[in-house]
Amino acid sequence: MQTELPGDAVLPSPTPRPTVKATDVADLISYIHHTLGFPPRNSLTAISLAGRSLGAVLRCDWDRDAVVAWPVHSSYARQFAAHLASDRRADGCVAVLFRDGPSDSAAAGSHSDPAATEPLSGEPTSASDRMLAVALERELAEAGLPLKEMWLVTQGRAWHVDCPHPAACSGHGTSVALVETSVINASLILEGSVVSDEPRGSGLPSPAPDFSPELLAAVVHVAELGVPAPRLDDDPDEPFGPFGQYLPGESEDEESEALSDWLKDWDRVLTGGTLPEGPYARSLLAAGLMRVTWRDCLLASACFSLERAVSGAAWLGTVPSSVAESLGTEPREVNGVLFTSVILAASRRGPDWERLAHLWTACAGLLPEVTGRAASVLRCLAAWVEWARGRGSAAGRILEECRLDDPEYSLGELLGEIVDRGMLSGWAGRRETAWSATSRWTG
Repeated sequence: MQTELPGDAVLPSPTPRPTVKATDVADLISYIHHTLGFPPRNSLTAISLAGRSLGAVLRCDWDRDAVVAWPVHSSYARQFAAHLASDRRADGCVAVLFRDGPSDSAAAGSHSDPAATEPLSGEPTSASDRMLAVALERELAEAGLPLKEMWLVTQGRAWHVDCPHPAACSGHGTSVALVETSVINASLILEGSVVSDEPRGSGLPSPAPDFSPELLAAVVHVAELGVPAPRLDDDPDEPFGPFGQYLPGESEDEESEALSDWLKDWDRVLTGGTLPEGPYARSLLAAGLMRVTWRDCLLASACFSLERAVSGAAWLGTVPSSVAESLGTEPREVNGVLFTSVILAASRRGPDWERLAHLWTACAGLLPEVTGRAASVLRCLAAWVEWARGRGSAAGRILEECRLDDPEYSLGELLGEIVDRGMLSGWAGRRETAWSATSRWTG
């Protein structure tokens, strides 16, 4: 759902977006690369337009071998148009189809020669490409987003797909190498934007093969909060600490204190701090994620702020109100509604993309030191961040590894269903809240 409650209004971009004019297809491709942070492969992308202003970029997987009949093209185009129509200010769009294959690798060498602008011989567009263009034109028109033009990027070149006489159309066969010298590329690089190759795998390190003593101690401590946590000055030969002092029936106050301390430790990481130096302290950050209420509270904290997350969780009753009191906040309905919108990225308020970037980095940093369910939850959080950004393929690659190692993990099953259905995150569908690899567009 989308909420319009007080305090949940759309936040403006923290810094003004400079006006950069796209004059040719090289500018359009460069804009897509910088917005996504990588050159897409086997993808259909579209840029929404508001007048002459470039808006949100939508990217979906495209397998021309799997989509061959008109009904499938039509269904695919309808779903794609519905996603793009989430940008309510848009009044048009341009589409770019990126293809990846052996011919592209062979043509990669030509990218180093920006002067290579002579069209290649032959016509790379296929009947499937042209059928897709027809389906998109119809569905986008019905969605109120007329398709201005559609391009195919393959063999190191950009080709018109929807032009009646392609050879007579401006830019047909343009070298993708010209992206490197485009005005938009130069402008975004000056602002610190970086384009990297999209990883073939998940982009995450592999988990540890076995439980370490520190991780096992942390898991036991979180599961049975009466077990005192080992201190940094404990005897290294006794990594599990003084278990003999365990007394069952720990009070709510003690559990609230443990959760408050854990959330504050994570908050230091989410605000840009490094992971703790001690292996037990790092393991404790991961082990706490195995508690569903703690994990959900952390995810909301990463999206907005620690205070908002705890306020919302306390209003919903998923954490004791004493946790909110210890953090100087109080239960509020508006934050409770915000809390419930997190998993589907459905709030009108955009998330703090910088905090979410720190969450992804922390998950990657902790993963090589953990295993089992702790590794699963770290993978799922990283996958969720990618999905919230609008990068469903990246999320899918992470979830594939997670479901292979831990097929019964409920969060992995839920996220897998969301990604498999092609569901677009609510934030990714609106330019006010959409993530961009360009740092100035965060938040």
